[in-house]
Amino acid sequence: MDIALHLGTHLTDDGRLRNCLTHNQAILQKDGIDVPDAASYRTSILEAVKSHAKGQLAPDAGAILLDSILTTERANRLVLSTARFLSPLPSAVRRAQFCPMAEQRVQGLRAVFADHDVSLFLAIRNPASFIPALLGAVNEEQAGVIRGDLEPTALRWSNLVRTLRDQFPEAPITVWCDEDTPFIWEDILHAVSGYHGTEPLSRVYDWFDTVMVDGGATKLATYMDNAPPMERAQKQRVIAAFLDKFCDEDKIDIDVSTIDWSEDMVDLLSELYDEDVMTLGAMDGVTLLQP
Repeated sequence: MDIALHLGTHLTDDGRLRNCLTHNQAILQKDGIDVPDAASYRTSILEAVKSHAKGQLAPDAGAILLDSILTTERANRLVLSTARFLSPLPSAVRRAQFCPMAEQRVQGLRAVFADHDVSLFLAIRNPASFIPALLGAVNEEQAGVIRGDLEPTALRWSNLVRTLRDQFPEAPITVWCDEDTPFIWEDILHAVSGYHGTEPLSRVYDWFDTVMVDGGATKLATYMDNAPPMERAQKQRVIAAFLDKFCDEDKIDIDVSTIDWSEDMVDLLSELYDEDVMTLGAMDGVTLLQP
């Protein structure tokens, strides 16, 4: 079976990719794609990963897990999505490393799904916004631990992806920047799900509620649903126009007061992030989704 593991990361799509695909379960299942509720597998898979770390993973653990997760016998592709696969939220960053638990976690995932063709999917985010958002999402004690030995200019997503490649070399990895999501959202949905059928997915534009004023996403969906077929570039121009008109700054602004950074630091982190994205685009076994 093909298994797509969407690994997050934290504070990127906040479950909206999974929710959209789950909403389209009936369409996807016609194409042999199963997207079960995360509540049915998140804990059990992580428990299996912990068992592997202790050397206690039963030989048939993966088969038993799949039997408990699958919602249809006709599935030839399974989509599993949670940022907790790589780490709990408070452990998303330590010193100069994203998801320091990833090496052990991915070793466990590889063991659990050893008999299947696995592909990995990962969204990344500019550390200049990711770190303040992370500090605002955890409690004060956890934030203090993160701040304590943080080395922001040394953070590289490519190091995390390199760890994934080293520990799971047979699994291709697809990566995209969270900042590009509005322009490649449909590409992401199809890449993760593996769906290439002719029946359109529904509620695709619900995601835009996260960045638009109330009603903006509905207007975009109505326009797209009633417009003649468009090429990818034309769709992106339409989305850009709607974002210009309906973007809600309050929804996308980050509270940078959670960390004492100067504008120069933010600019430096953004430059380093751009360089890191270029590094990712040149890595073997990695596909970088871009507008």
